[in-house]
Amino acid sequence: MKRIAVFSLVAGAVLVAVILAKKSQSSESSQEREERQAEKRRAMFQKMQAGREATPDDFPPVVMFKNVEAIRENSERIRELLEKDLGDMEEPVISAAG
Repeated sequence: MKRIAVFSLVAGAVLVAVILAKKSQSSESSQEREERQAEKRRAMFQKMQAGREATPDDFPPVVMFKNVEAIRENSERIRELLEKDLGDMEEPVISAAG
């Protein structure tokens, strides 16, 4: 039984060594690897876009994203109005932090 365990450990160590050696001897340069990974990301993004475009307009995540966009637009308008109002003030506003 001990021989089998020792043999298994040695075989596992050899297998790990072979796998690591193959990874380090990759014929692909770092630029080629980056280009391949970038292509994978582009393909994944295109799949995601196609899936999002295929969903109906009343699908809850679509509604949520539309609401987030509307909130962002409203926040931007509010910020612009506040900046305009603060620009019109004669006295500087002292912040609570300072």
